[in-house]
Amino acid sequence: MRPALLIATVLIMSSAHPAFAQTMDYDTCIAQAQSNPVQGLTSAQNWRDTGGGGQAARHCRSIALAALGSFAEAAGVAEALAVETDDLPAKSDLLAQAGDFQLAASNPTAARALYDRALAAEPSSIEALDGRARAAAAARDFNTAITDLNRLLWLLPNDAEALSLRAAARRQTGDTTGALTDAEAAIAADPRSAVAYFERGAARAITGDRNGARADWQQAEALDPGGEIGQLAAVNRAKLPL
Repeated sequence: MRPALLIATVLIMSSAHPAFAQTMDYDTCIAQAQSNPVQGLTSAQNWRDTGGGGQAARHCRSIALAALGSFAEAAGVAEALAVETDDLPAKSDLLAQAGDFQLAASNPTAARALYDRALAAEPSSIEALDGRARAAAAARDFNTAITDLNRLLWLLPNDAEALSLRAAARRQTGDTTGALTDAEAAIAADPRSAVAYFERGAARAITGDRNGARADWQQAEALDPGGEIGQLAAVNRAKLPL
């Protein structure tokens, strides 16, 4: 990830809709898909082909595929399941999950289309709003990202992650004041959010507050040692003039 660009983490593993969680076999399959995806994929395929697992087995297969990095294929399975169900909350969840997988596959356009469909089925879907905002940001459509994050924050006031993402999007549109306000609110909501400190540091750097930026990026490094955010903060801090 390049320094000073919107940070967009992608949800890879999501829980299934309760409509699918009908048997212990399903729970076992999902747990295996997450902890040992190679074995989980085999179990899901065997359950689908010989054990009568049906939709539950196919959904477990999509989770295993995603865990193995086959995101586009996982998205196709989840989308097909969504088409087959008439239950609108389940349809929305599956379409949002398919969007997550397409976003993980670096296909933001395909992801946005799936999130649009998820929101058509369930207009207040937090997962779909969050995902569509991330997909818009990945496509550098930051104004659309802000619009969806506004809606998300109306549903989840003071959510640190959404505030941090909106801070990043506002920073990209040149709204440094708004970015700083959102970053401050994110830190207040979650003082251990490395992303929030990174974003406040980025906003402070733009305003010329080098000492403040340096302190925030040091804090982001401390909160995420060796992680993506911590490393990005270290790179940016190293570039600050003394």
